Amino acid sequence: MIVLIDGDCALCVGLVEWLAQRIPPDKLTPETIVFVPGESDWGQELLSKAHVAGFDSVVVLKNGQSLQEGDAVLALAEVLPQRWRVVAALGRVVPRPWRNAVYRWVAKNRISWFGRKEMCAIDSRVAHLTYGPRGLLRREDVPNTEGFAG
Repeated sequence: MIVLIDGDCALCVGLVEWLAQRIPPDKLTPETIVFVPGESDWGQELLSKAHVAGFDSVVVLKNGQSLQEGDAVLALAEVLPQRWRVVAALGRVVPRPWRNAVYRWVAKNRISWFGRKEMCAIDSRVAHLTYGPRGLLRREDVPNTEGFAG
């Protein structure tokens, strides 16, 4: 799973930090999940190859699919402990148009509500899973990107 985030958004970066505290150690591998700032060179390439127009906050690429808005956020539960997968399953009961309306409302207001923060994972549990100038991950470290790595 490749997670593209807005690397300048405090909410998005906070999501990565929140995930880092909850993802079980056996799932903290580049084979399971990697984080790529959407504005990075590789992030832009991935978004282009996945035909994602208007990138805004979070996109998940997995199994050759591009998940956006509410579906992207719910997909992140796959790497979390069981209780969060149950919460995500309950979230999927909410009709997609409603989920996406809430997602778009939060995405539209996230900078004014939470501010900006640069992606900086070098001292966190996900540094080895984060691509970019402050992460340790290199493109060649990512196996099986399901056609999205280029």
